[in-house]
Amino acid sequence: MIAFLLIGTSRVVGQEKSDAAPVNLKGIWQMCFYVSGTPQVPGELKPSNSFKILSDDGKFTNMTMIPNHGAIIIGSGTYRQTAPNAYTEHVEKNLHLPQLVGVDNILEFEMKGGDVMVLKFFVKTDKDGNEINSWYYETWKRVKMP
Repeated sequence: MIAFLLIGTSRVVGQEKSDAAPVNLKGIWQMCFYVSGTPQVPGELKPSNSFKILSDDGKFTNMTMIPNHGAIIIGSGTYRQTAPNAYTEHVEKNLHLPQLVGVDNILEFEMKGGDVMVLKFFVKTDKDGNEINSWYYETWKRVKMP
């Protein structure tokens, strides 16, 4: 009887995991910020000069456009979705957060309206090894390609 219950439970758990389809994260994402004229209102979502490219082959590239100077790659590596609401970046390069180089960085995400993704990730130390134990939040909007 116990064996039967265990087999039945494992099938249900397995079905639940397989039913969770991965979110399509592939594409070009533009970092955005909420801008408001008054402190009581969150404001409008405005684009920045920073982009995240999540490619079909599992690579990511973060870049910033510098007006009248071109662009600079500030981060790169590989990524894979590891949970229905998270993906892991294996960081090979990061100018902004060099302490993440060589690390698997888990990014939790929440989709807002299909084209907006809010990322949350934890950083344990600063670039000098000092503990900061901080969560970073970023808002990204998918760039619609023609």
